[in-house]
Amino acid sequence: MVAVGRTGGSNSRDASLATCDAAQVTRTGAASRRVRDVMLRSPKTLAHDASVRDASALFANPKVVEAVLTDGSAFVGLLARDDLPDEAPGSAPISVYARRDVTRITGSLPVPETLAILDAEGSSRLVVLEDDGVTLAGLVCLDLRRGGFCAG
Repeated sequence: MVAVGRTGGSNSRDASLATCDAAQVTRTGAASRRVRDVMLRSPKTLAHDASVRDASALFANPKVVEAVLTDGSAFVGLLARDDLPDEAPGSAPISVYARRDVTRITGSLPVPETLAILDAEGSSRLVVLEDDGVTLAGLVCLDLRRGGFCAG
């Protein structure tokens, strides 16, 4: 069975959060594939105990709009650039700003089901976990035109 989970709340984010200009794998080309075939295997991550200063340094790269928070290899939360208030002190822990209530999927989920979730939520990203439901496996990311996946 494929795990699709959420701890509550909405994952809906502005679809413009996609950062790659052109899909490496198109929607049509991915129709018969699984998430593990189209996900980013090494998304940008931050340790759960990182500071606002650490996150700001990561977000200095304009192509980085979200970071996955981890505790070792375990998924802890998702932090978008706009989740950090401008007035947050640099030494403040980012964990208080991270979203934990995001939709999570596994790498064995078929791409058409994944696209249905992304489209229903108006999202451009989904966290991918290993079958244990805890370990980060990657991140699904749609391109700017939502025509396919920024895979790698």
